[in-house]
Amino acid sequence: MLRLLPLCLLLLPSVGWAQGSGGIESWGADWDGQVSDTPAGRDFVQVAGGYQHSLALKMDGSIVSWGDDTVGQVSDTPTGNDFAQVEGGSYHSLALKTDGSIVSWGQNLSGQVSDTPAGNDFVQVAGGSSHSLALKTDGSITSWGSDAWSQVSTTPTGNGFVQVTSEGNHALALKADGSIVAWGWDAFSQVSNTPSGNDFVEVAAGYVHSLARKTDGSLVSWGHDNAGQVSNTPPGTNFVQIACGSHHCLALKMDGSIAAWGANSFRQVGDTPPGGGFLHVAGGGKHSLALSPPDPLLSITNLFAGQVALIQADHCNPGRNVFVAYSLAGGGPTNTPWGAAQLSPPYFQFPTKTANAAGVASWSVSVPAGAAGVDVWLQALDWRAQTLSNGLALTVQ
Repeated sequence: MLRLLPLCLLLLPSVGWAQGSGGIESWGADWDGQVSDTPAGRDFVQVAGGYQHSLALKMDGSIVSWGDDTVGQVSDTPTGNDFAQVEGGSYHSLALKTDGSIVSWGQNLSGQVSDTPAGNDFVQVAGGSSHSLALKTDGSITSWGSDAWSQVSTTPTGNGFVQVTSEGNHALALKADGSIVAWGWDAFSQVSNTPSGNDFVEVAAGYVHSLARKTDGSLVSWGHDNAGQVSNTPPGTNFVQIACGSHHCLALKMDGSIAAWGANSFRQVGDTPPGGGFLHVAGGGKHSLALSPPDPLLSITNLFAGQVALIQADHCNPGRNVFVAYSLAGGGPTNTPWGAAQLSPPYFQFPTKTANAAGVASWSVSVPAGAAGVDVWLQALDWRAQTLSNGLALTVQ
């Protein structure tokens, strides 16, 4: 029999990304609640940032937004469950619906909302400072709104585009052949210094700088470098997704950890959460967002007396400690620092395991021969996420 321990001890360690659903972490400037009002829950599939507001797409296809609402960029968020993508402009927002149409709301001083094109042939949207862009099913680009720096009138024609992006008054587009096209405001060479070549797979635009990811997983940046958003671009070839804020950058690594660099006046870089397992990153004006993994999912198979049961915890942080506790006395709830545990004292603990690269930890447990009919309650804790799994209430067969 395993040694009996108090819950607060047995859940402590001994020493002190196909996209999925998950929770939201945000950090940086919070003067309009764009960080502190971040919604709870673990059923989000995408996050996006405006200048002082944020948006998230839920697994059910609905949209949640929070932060600055001076021009309706939060309160006018559309309802419904038929959305496939969300994006933030500086003070306006866009959403792509599952039928290929676009909805926009928020500030409309330059027609960035009212001139939103009709139709059902769109596959991606992007928001700039006061203009918007959309990619069509035929690989062409449509843009509308402010044209003060020709960010609309010089939008490239033709087909063969696979991604568009903007944060300020310039825009970038990735072509199917792996090359990049840029246009609009060029005061800091964020357009004219766009690299040549055909080995790019993703682009991101800041307010006065640009960022691209190459096929080998390395990063290239150009434009204004007032906060090190260009010169501090990290080396390496292990990046799988990129994003820009106004004057800072974020990049997601293969292990789900986040690299951030550039302006840090509101800790939009310095407070980047440690650890791995993140699924997606996004930049706001002076804040940052990340999609963290869903709650750990605990399961058990072959719970038969006299046999070996397999206990498995999925959706854990790779390379991090995972703990499983069990009780024979009931399903709680019992308050813990990590939420209400579905266990009643006394508790027992299986040996600590480390989640593998896929975020899975597993235990093979011999079930006593005379245990048939015994009720057991189990729950796991992912130590990195400080998150409890679902609780299980089972009977040994």
